[in-house]
Amino acid sequence: MILCLELEKEGVTFLYSDLTEKIISDYTIIINCTPIGTFPNIDKCPNIPYNTISEKHILYDLIYNPERTKFLNQGFNKGATIINGLEMLRLQAEKSWEIWHKS
Repeated sequence: MILCLELEKEGVTFLYSDLTEKIISDYTIIINCTPIGTFPNIDKCPNIPYNTISEKHILYDLIYNPERTKFLNQGFNKGATIINGLEMLRLQAEKSWEIWHKS
């Protein structure tokens, strides 16, 4: 299951303060869809129970500057797989090029 921070999933909205060990263990893919942690506020990260993150988790941050946000570092330190938003940006750029340069 995927948990998008601050987004609605299956009719349920989770606030950071709602997140428990059970919720974090039920959602092994956690996506930060917020601007928290972008430059110049790189010392910030979503307020979630990082102590419940494990090597079974994937943390995806839509942010790509900095390359490794505090959110991603928290996951990395717990052995989680981490991915930043650079690949998403590249894919969007390629699709945009394709759309605007059709022959």
